Amino acid sequence: MKKSPSSTMPQKRCFVMFLQALGSPITRENYKYQLDRFVDWNKIKKGDYDKLILTDSKTGEIDSKAIQRNLEDYLIYLKDNRSPNYIPSIMAPVELFFVMNEVNLNTKRLHKMFPTKIKKGGYGSYSREHIQKMLLTTQKKRTRSIILFLSSTGCRVGVIPELKLGHITDIEDCKKIVCYAGTKDEYITFMTPESSQAFNDYLEERQQDKEKLSADSPAFRKSYLLGSLPAKTMETGTVRNALTMTVRDIPKTKIGNRFNIPTVHGLRKYFNITLKTRANCNLSMCEKLMGHSTTIPLDNHYAPFNDTVLFEEYKKAIPELTISGEERQKILLENKEKKLSELESKQSELDNILDDLVEMKEENSKLRHSDTMKVLISEEFDRRKDHSKKSDGKIILYQQEMIDKLEKRLKKLENDS
Repeated sequence: MKKSPSSTMPQKRCFVMFLQALGSPITRENYKYQLDRFVDWNKIKKGDYDKLILTDSKTGEIDSKAIQRNLEDYLIYLKDNRSPNYIPSIMAPVELFFVMNEVNLNTKRLHKMFPTKIKKGGYGSYSREHIQKMLLTTQKKRTRSIILFLSSTGCRVGVIPELKLGHITDIEDCKKIVCYAGTKDEYITFMTPESSQAFNDYLEERQQDKEKLSADSPAFRKSYLLGSLPAKTMETGTVRNALTMTVRDIPKTKIGNRFNIPTVHGLRKYFNITLKTRANCNLSMCEKLMGHSTTIPLDNHYAPFNDTVLFEEYKKAIPELTISGEERQKILLENKEKKLSELESKQSELDNILDDLVEMKEENSKLRHSDTMKVLISEEFDRRKDHSKKSDGKIILYQQEMIDKLEKRLKKLENDS
């Protein structure tokens, strides 16, 4: 069994059973954090999880009633000190610990004690100008790359601890990201050229510090003194702390215990709004790029868009997702030049088609004139035969009249064509 991140001592079975119910390493870390807070509230030494399971002093059996009262007291404490919306997520790990250790709890009674949830803050989004200010406050390549990564991919911050370099591949001048690789929540998103360049600069810095990059290397690593030491992935708390340092100059309003713009999630909201407020956006594809699998029913089965199709939709939003004004103007100019080139190519094709039509018309006109001449000459020959017995003067006069008629008919044909 893998040892606890916080201890080199063998884990006690009660804690091992607790971990057995948890799959993701990130979920394990978060649940352990909340359980440790409960241990600390009980004034128990860190790691002594077995002491949470209270027993009857006489029989030595698990005292479910005493444990129930202890949990109720903890819940009362939380109601006075924590946000009502946050309490269920604090209690869930604690309840799971006892369930996995065969303690019969009256969870229905506990949940009845939960406070009524209040209106949440944090529904706001960063603007492009906000993100520009964030980038101006730091010269750290890792922080700059994280800001652009989150704003251009729309990833949740929970993606970062599990993201490896093998999950990131180049596609044109962008990068493709496989989020939650190998899980049922896996989905694809992309980085803009601007974000891709910032990420490349960050990787180059790590290589200069003697880190040997591989497919298993973390996309974003913890701070280090020696780059050659084994790289450890960046945790969500570290990401949050790094971003907090960049938002000090951004005006925010506090609603309850939260600000109107969430420090980290505000970047995902920026991505979502930017992607979906474009004219003629494909909502189904936008939801796929956000990692939303159930927003539009049956899309997972009947609209399994491939990477190429998703990338084509993403490329349409690149100018809006680009943060730097200079980079955005550059992209817009390139797009205009590309459209102009396409129009010129189409115009050239139309000109060639028009030339072919004119040539065909001229050939057709010549053929029509040729056939007409044959008919007229044949008629003239027949008429001459009929009048061959007439005098020479009369024949010459007749020929001149026929020539005049032929010229008039030819002019008329030319005008008609």
